[in-house]
Amino acid sequence: MSDSQHVFVIAEAGSNWRMGTPDRDRQMARALVDVAVEAGADAIKFQTYRARDTYVVDAGPSDYLADLGIHRSINEILVDLEMPYELVGEIAVQCEAVGIEFMSTPFSVADAEAVDPYVRRHKVASYEINHVRLLQWLAATCKPFIISTGAATEDDIDFCLTTVRESGARDITLLQCTSSYPAPLDSLNLSVIPWLGQRFGVRAGLSDHSRDPIVGPVAAVALGATVIEKHFTIDNRLPGPDHAFALEPEELTAMVRAIRAAEQVRGDGVKAVGPKETELRSFAVRAIQATRDLAPGDLLVEGNNIDVLRPGNRSIGMHPRHLDALPGRRAARCIAAGEGILAGDVLPPIADD
Repeated sequence: MSDSQHVFVIAEAGSNWRMGTPDRDRQMARALVDVAVEAGADAIKFQTYRARDTYVVDAGPSDYLADLGIHRSINEILVDLEMPYELVGEIAVQCEAVGIEFMSTPFSVADAEAVDPYVRRHKVASYEINHVRLLQWLAATCKPFIISTGAATEDDIDFCLTTVRESGARDITLLQCTSSYPAPLDSLNLSVIPWLGQRFGVRAGLSDHSRDPIVGPVAAVALGATVIEKHFTIDNRLPGPDHAFALEPEELTAMVRAIRAAEQVRGDGVKAVGPKETELRSFAVRAIQATRDLAPGDLLVEGNNIDVLRPGNRSIGMHPRHLDALPGRRAARCIAAGEGILAGDVLPPIADD
Protein backbone atom coordinates (compact mmCIF):
# COMPACT_ATOMS: atom_id res chain seq x y z
CA MET A 1 0.00 0.00 0.00
CA SER A 2 1.42 3.38 -0.98
CA ASP A 3 1.74 6.27 1.46
CA SER A 4 -0.98 8.14 -0.43
CA GLN A 5 -3.43 5.36 0.41
CA HIS A 6 -2.46 5.02 4.08
CA VAL A 7 -4.87 6.68 6.49
CA PHE A 8 -3.09 8.14 9.52
CA VAL A 9 -5.00 6.98 12.61
CA ILE A 10 -4.69 9.06 15.78
CA ALA A 11 -5.84 7.43 19.00
CA GLU A 12 -6.89 10.45 21.08
CA ALA A 13 -6.15 9.87 24.76
CA GLY A 14 -7.01 13.47 25.62
CA SER A 15 -7.25 13.85 29.37
CA ASN A 16 -8.05 10.20 30.00
CA TRP A 17 -4.61 9.64 31.53
CA ARG A 18 -5.64 11.56 34.68
CA MET A 19 -6.28 9.24 37.63
CA GLY A 20 -5.67 11.47 40.64
CA THR A 21 -2.09 10.86 41.75
CA PRO A 22 1.22 11.19 39.85
CA ASP A 23 1.92 7.45 40.05
CA ARG A 24 -1.55 6.44 38.90
CA ASP A 25 -1.43 9.08 36.16
CA ARG A 26 1.80 7.60 34.79
CA GLN A 27 0.42 4.07 34.98
CA MET A 28 -2.69 5.08 33.08
CA ALA A 29 -0.71 6.99 30.45
CA ARG A 30 1.46 3.91 29.87
CA ALA A 31 -1.63 1.70 29.68
CA LEU A 32 -3.22 4.00 27.10
CA VAL A 33 -0.05 3.88 24.98
CA ASP A 34 -0.10 0.08 25.10
CA VAL A 35 -3.77 -0.01 24.05
CA ALA A 36 -3.11 2.31 21.10
CA VAL A 37 -0.18 0.16 19.97
CA GLU A 38 -2.19 -3.05 20.30
CA ALA A 39 -5.04 -1.51 18.29
CA GLY A 40 -2.69 -0.63 15.43
CA ALA A 41 -3.01 3.16 15.61
CA ASP A 42 -0.30 5.26 13.97
CA ALA A 43 -0.16 7.80 16.79
CA ILE A 44 -1.44 8.45 20.27
CA LYS A 45 -2.32 12.02 21.18
CA PHE A 46 -2.65 13.76 24.52
CA GLN A 47 -3.46 17.38 25.38
CA THR A 48 -1.12 19.83 27.06
CA TYR A 49 -2.60 22.98 28.59
CA ARG A 50 -2.71 25.26 31.58
CA ALA A 51 -6.09 26.42 32.82
CA ARG A 52 -4.89 30.00 33.30
CA ASP A 53 -3.96 30.22 29.60
CA THR A 54 -7.22 28.70 28.35
CA TYR A 55 -10.30 30.28 29.97
CA VAL A 56 -10.94 33.57 31.71
CA VAL A 57 -11.28 33.46 35.49
CA ASP A 58 -14.69 32.41 36.77
CA ALA A 59 -15.69 30.99 33.38
CA GLY A 60 -18.34 28.88 35.09
CA PRO A 61 -19.62 25.35 34.44
CA SER A 62 -20.20 23.79 31.04
CA ASP A 63 -23.70 22.64 30.14
CA TYR A 64 -22.43 19.58 28.23
CA LEU A 65 -20.36 18.48 31.23
CA ALA A 66 -23.32 19.11 33.53
CA ASP A 67 -25.24 16.61 31.40
CA LEU A 68 -22.53 14.10 32.33
CA GLY A 69 -22.95 14.90 36.00
CA ILE A 70 -19.87 17.16 36.20
CA HIS A 71 -20.93 20.46 37.77
CA ARG A 72 -17.59 22.04 38.69
CA SER A 73 -16.43 25.18 36.92
CA ILE A 74 -14.40 24.65 33.77
CA ASN A 75 -11.46 26.42 35.43
CA GLU A 76 -11.39 23.89 38.26
CA ILE A 77 -11.74 20.96 35.85
CA LEU A 78 -8.86 22.10 33.66
CA VAL A 79 -6.56 22.73 36.63
CA ASP A 80 -7.12 19.12 37.65
CA LEU A 81 -6.41 17.86 34.12
CA GLU A 82 -3.21 19.84 33.45
CA MET A 83 -0.51 17.49 32.21
CA PRO A 84 2.83 18.19 33.90
CA TYR A 85 5.39 19.19 31.29
CA GLU A 86 7.80 16.56 32.56
CA LEU A 87 5.18 13.86 31.90
CA VAL A 88 5.06 14.93 28.23
CA GLY A 89 8.67 13.85 27.78
CA GLU A 90 8.18 10.62 29.72
CA ILE A 91 5.26 9.52 27.58
CA ALA A 92 7.11 10.47 24.40
CA VAL A 93 10.03 8.25 25.42
CA GLN A 94 7.69 5.34 26.03
CA CYS A 95 6.03 5.87 22.64
CA GLU A 96 9.42 5.84 20.92
CA ALA A 97 10.28 2.59 22.68
CA VAL A 98 7.11 0.77 21.60
CA GLY A 99 6.96 2.17 18.06
CA ILE A 100 4.03 4.58 18.05
CA GLU A 101 4.14 8.28 17.22
CA PHE A 102 3.62 10.62 20.16
CA MET A 103 1.45 13.71 19.74
CA SER A 104 0.05 16.30 22.11
CA THR A 105 -2.17 19.29 21.39
CA PRO A 106 -0.83 22.51 22.91
CA PHE A 107 -3.17 25.32 23.94
CA SER A 108 -0.64 28.14 24.42
CA VAL A 109 2.82 29.13 23.24
CA ALA A 110 4.28 27.88 26.52
CA ASP A 111 2.55 24.52 25.97
CA ALA A 112 3.87 24.41 22.41
CA GLU A 113 7.41 25.05 23.62
CA ALA A 114 7.07 22.12 26.02
CA VAL A 115 5.60 19.79 23.41
CA ASP A 116 7.60 20.69 20.30
CA PRO A 117 10.83 18.77 21.11
CA TYR A 118 8.89 15.52 21.26
CA VAL A 119 6.55 15.65 18.25
CA ARG A 120 6.92 15.24 14.48
CA ARG A 121 3.73 17.16 13.71
CA HIS A 122 1.46 19.62 15.48
CA LYS A 123 -2.25 19.36 16.17
CA VAL A 124 -4.47 22.43 16.60
CA ALA A 125 -7.71 21.97 18.53
CA SER A 126 -10.95 23.33 17.08
CA TYR A 127 -11.25 26.26 19.47
CA GLU A 128 -7.62 27.28 18.94
CA ILE A 129 -8.24 27.92 15.24
CA ASN A 130 -8.06 31.69 15.82
CA HIS A 131 -5.32 31.64 18.49
CA VAL A 132 -3.01 33.84 16.42
CA ARG A 133 0.15 33.66 18.52
CA LEU A 134 -0.11 29.91 18.96
CA LEU A 135 -0.72 29.39 15.24
CA GLN A 136 2.24 31.57 14.31
CA TRP A 137 4.56 29.81 16.73
CA LEU A 138 3.57 26.33 15.58
CA ALA A 139 3.75 27.26 11.90
CA ALA A 140 7.28 28.61 12.33
CA THR A 141 8.47 25.11 13.27
CA CYS A 142 7.64 24.05 9.66
CA LYS A 143 6.35 20.74 10.98
CA PRO A 144 3.23 19.16 9.46
CA PHE A 145 -0.01 20.70 10.73
CA ILE A 146 -3.31 18.98 11.57
CA ILE A 147 -6.16 21.37 12.34
CA SER A 148 -9.61 20.45 13.65
CA THR A 149 -12.50 22.58 12.43
CA GLY A 150 -15.27 21.92 14.95
CA ALA A 151 -17.82 24.77 15.14
CA ALA A 152 -15.76 26.72 12.59
CA THR A 153 -16.98 28.75 9.65
CA GLU A 154 -15.38 28.98 6.23
CA ASP A 155 -14.02 32.39 7.24
CA ASP A 156 -12.54 30.93 10.44
CA ILE A 157 -10.71 28.27 8.45
CA ASP A 158 -9.55 30.75 5.83
CA PHE A 159 -8.15 33.02 8.56
CA CYS A 160 -6.33 30.11 10.20
CA LEU A 161 -4.77 28.87 6.98
CA THR A 162 -3.73 32.36 5.90
CA THR A 163 -2.07 32.85 9.29
CA VAL A 164 -0.14 29.59 9.33
CA ARG A 165 0.88 29.78 5.68
CA GLU A 166 2.24 33.28 6.15
CA SER A 167 4.27 31.90 9.07
CA GLY A 168 5.79 29.00 7.15
CA ALA A 169 3.34 26.08 7.34
CA ARG A 170 3.07 24.03 4.14
CA ASP A 171 2.03 20.46 5.04
CA ILE A 172 -1.53 20.99 6.30
CA THR A 173 -4.46 18.66 6.98
CA LEU A 174 -7.90 19.92 7.98
CA LEU A 175 -10.22 17.67 9.98
CA GLN A 176 -13.98 17.88 9.76
CA CYS A 177 -15.19 17.83 13.34
CA THR A 178 -18.49 18.23 15.16
CA SER A 179 -17.97 19.86 18.55
CA SER A 180 -20.46 17.78 20.48
CA TYR A 181 -19.60 15.10 23.03
CA PRO A 182 -20.78 12.66 21.91
CA ALA A 183 -21.71 13.80 18.41
CA PRO A 184 -24.84 12.15 16.93
CA LEU A 185 -24.14 10.37 13.67
CA ASP A 186 -26.49 12.68 11.78
CA SER A 187 -24.37 15.66 12.86
CA LEU A 188 -21.06 14.48 11.37
CA ASN A 189 -21.58 16.12 7.94
CA LEU A 190 -18.86 14.03 6.32
CA SER A 191 -19.51 15.50 2.88
CA VAL A 192 -17.49 18.46 4.12
CA ILE A 193 -14.32 16.34 3.93
CA PRO A 194 -13.82 16.51 0.14
CA TRP A 195 -15.00 20.14 0.19
CA LEU A 196 -12.27 21.06 2.68
CA GLY A 197 -9.63 19.55 0.43
CA GLN A 198 -10.91 21.22 -2.71
CA ARG A 199 -11.68 24.61 -1.16
CA PHE A 200 -8.41 25.05 0.71
CA GLY A 201 -5.97 22.92 -1.30
CA VAL A 202 -5.06 20.62 1.60
CA ARG A 203 -5.50 17.05 2.72
CA ALA A 204 -8.63 16.43 4.78
CA GLY A 205 -9.82 13.98 7.38
CA LEU A 206 -12.11 13.46 10.37
CA SER A 207 -11.91 14.08 14.09
CA ASP A 208 -14.84 11.91 15.12
CA HIS A 209 -16.65 12.55 18.40
CA SER A 210 -19.43 10.07 17.71
CA ARG A 211 -19.70 7.01 19.92
CA ASP A 212 -19.86 4.59 16.98
CA PRO A 213 -16.44 3.06 16.18
CA ILE A 214 -17.10 2.19 12.54
CA VAL A 215 -19.64 4.31 10.66
CA GLY A 216 -17.94 7.72 10.73
CA PRO A 217 -14.35 6.55 10.16
CA VAL A 218 -15.18 4.15 7.31
CA ALA A 219 -17.46 6.63 5.55
CA ALA A 220 -14.79 9.32 5.94
CA VAL A 221 -12.14 7.10 4.36
CA ALA A 222 -14.50 6.42 1.45
CA LEU A 223 -14.82 10.19 1.01
CA GLY A 224 -11.05 10.62 0.83
CA ALA A 225 -10.03 11.19 4.45
CA THR A 226 -6.28 10.86 5.03
CA VAL A 227 -6.43 11.25 8.83
CA ILE A 228 -8.88 9.81 11.36
CA GLU A 229 -8.81 10.90 15.00
CA LYS A 230 -10.91 9.23 17.69
CA HIS A 231 -11.04 9.43 21.48
CA PHE A 232 -10.41 6.24 23.43
CA THR A 233 -10.23 5.09 27.02
CA ILE A 234 -9.55 2.01 29.11
CA ASP A 235 -13.10 2.02 30.47
CA ASN A 236 -16.14 4.23 29.79
CA ARG A 237 -17.08 4.08 33.47
CA LEU A 238 -14.02 5.97 34.68
CA PRO A 239 -14.63 9.48 36.06
CA GLY A 240 -13.66 12.44 33.90
CA PRO A 241 -15.04 14.50 31.01
CA ASP A 242 -13.73 12.40 28.09
CA HIS A 243 -14.31 8.79 29.15
CA ALA A 244 -18.04 8.44 28.50
CA PHE A 245 -17.97 9.08 24.74
CA ALA A 246 -14.58 7.46 24.05
CA LEU A 247 -14.00 4.05 22.49
CA GLU A 248 -12.97 1.16 24.68
CA PRO A 249 -9.90 -0.92 23.65
CA GLU A 250 -11.71 -3.58 21.63
CA GLU A 251 -13.69 -0.88 19.80
CA LEU A 252 -10.52 1.02 18.96
CA THR A 253 -9.03 -2.16 17.52
CA ALA A 254 -12.18 -2.78 15.47
CA MET A 255 -12.08 0.80 14.18
CA VAL A 256 -8.48 0.55 13.01
CA ARG A 257 -9.20 -2.78 11.34
CA ALA A 258 -12.20 -1.28 9.55
CA ILE A 259 -10.15 1.73 8.41
CA ARG A 260 -7.45 -0.51 6.97
CA ALA A 261 -10.10 -2.47 5.08
CA ALA A 262 -11.65 0.77 3.82
CA GLU A 263 -8.23 1.87 2.54
CA GLN A 264 -8.08 -1.25 0.41
CA VAL A 265 -11.52 -0.84 -1.11
CA ARG A 266 -11.10 2.91 -1.75
CA GLY A 267 -8.50 2.41 -4.50
CA ASP A 268 -6.81 5.19 -6.45
CA GLY A 269 -9.84 6.89 -8.03
CA VAL A 270 -8.82 5.97 -11.58
CA LYS A 271 -11.41 3.97 -13.52
CA ALA A 272 -9.51 1.30 -15.43
CA VAL A 273 -9.48 -2.46 -15.91
CA GLY A 274 -7.96 -3.80 -12.71
CA PRO A 275 -5.60 -6.77 -12.46
CA LYS A 276 -8.37 -8.89 -10.94
CA GLU A 277 -10.67 -8.12 -13.90
CA THR A 278 -8.32 -8.90 -16.78
CA GLU A 279 -9.04 -12.62 -17.15
CA LEU A 280 -12.83 -12.30 -16.97
CA ARG A 281 -12.81 -9.27 -19.27
CA SER A 282 -11.07 -11.25 -22.03
CA PHE A 283 -13.57 -14.10 -21.48
CA ALA A 284 -16.82 -12.13 -21.27
CA VAL A 285 -16.50 -8.76 -23.01
CA ARG A 286 -18.54 -8.71 -26.22
CA ALA A 287 -16.86 -8.48 -29.62
CA ILE A 288 -17.61 -9.23 -33.29
CA GLN A 289 -17.41 -13.01 -33.59
CA ALA A 290 -18.04 -15.53 -36.39
CA THR A 291 -21.17 -17.64 -35.85
CA ARG A 292 -20.48 -19.93 -38.82
CA ASP A 293 -17.35 -21.19 -40.55
CA LEU A 294 -16.24 -18.56 -43.06
CA ALA A 295 -14.28 -19.05 -46.26
CA PRO A 296 -12.28 -16.37 -48.07
CA GLY A 297 -14.69 -14.14 -50.01
CA ASP A 298 -17.77 -14.93 -47.91
CA LEU A 299 -19.97 -11.90 -47.40
CA LEU A 300 -20.15 -10.89 -43.74
CA VAL A 301 -23.79 -10.59 -42.63
CA GLU A 302 -24.79 -9.64 -39.08
CA GLY A 303 -27.19 -12.17 -37.62
CA ASN A 304 -26.26 -14.71 -40.30
CA ASN A 305 -22.56 -15.51 -39.96
CA ILE A 306 -21.28 -12.83 -37.56
CA ASP A 307 -22.68 -11.32 -34.38
CA VAL A 308 -21.75 -9.45 -31.20
CA LEU A 309 -21.07 -12.18 -28.65
CA ARG A 310 -18.90 -13.01 -25.64
CA PRO A 311 -15.85 -14.96 -26.84
CA GLY A 312 -15.14 -17.17 -23.85
CA ASN A 313 -11.83 -18.93 -24.51
CA ARG A 314 -11.93 -18.24 -28.26
CA SER A 315 -10.04 -15.40 -29.94
CA ILE A 316 -11.53 -11.94 -29.39
CA GLY A 317 -12.78 -9.96 -32.36
CA MET A 318 -13.14 -6.26 -33.04
CA HIS A 319 -15.01 -3.88 -30.79
CA PRO A 320 -18.71 -3.65 -31.71
CA ARG A 321 -18.15 0.01 -32.63
CA HIS A 322 -16.90 -1.32 -35.99
CA LEU A 323 -20.10 -3.26 -36.75
CA ASP A 324 -21.63 -0.61 -39.00
CA ALA A 325 -18.53 -0.64 -41.23
CA LEU A 326 -18.96 -4.33 -42.15
CA PRO A 327 -22.06 -4.47 -44.43
CA GLY A 328 -20.91 -5.41 -47.94
CA ARG A 329 -17.47 -6.56 -46.71
CA ARG A 330 -16.07 -10.06 -47.24
CA ALA A 331 -13.86 -12.43 -45.27
CA ALA A 332 -10.17 -12.31 -46.20
CA ARG A 333 -9.36 -15.78 -44.84
CA CYS A 334 -10.86 -18.93 -43.39
CA ILE A 335 -12.38 -18.20 -40.00
CA ALA A 336 -13.81 -20.92 -37.77
CA ALA A 337 -17.19 -20.50 -36.12
CA GLY A 338 -16.72 -18.82 -32.74
CA GLU A 339 -13.48 -17.02 -33.57
CA GLY A 340 -13.16 -13.26 -33.50
CA ILE A 341 -13.32 -11.09 -36.62
CA LEU A 342 -10.32 -8.73 -36.69
CA ALA A 343 -9.64 -5.80 -39.00
CA GLY A 344 -7.14 -7.86 -40.98
CA ASP A 345 -9.75 -10.58 -41.53
CA VAL A 346 -11.91 -8.29 -43.69
CA LEU A 347 -11.23 -7.45 -47.31
CA PRO A 348 -11.27 -3.76 -48.32
CA PRO A 349 -14.58 -2.62 -49.77
CA ILE A 350 -14.90 -3.03 -53.53
CA ALA A 351 -14.76 0.34 -55.23
CA ASP A 352 -17.86 1.35 -57.21
CA ASP A 353 -17.51 1.33 -61.02
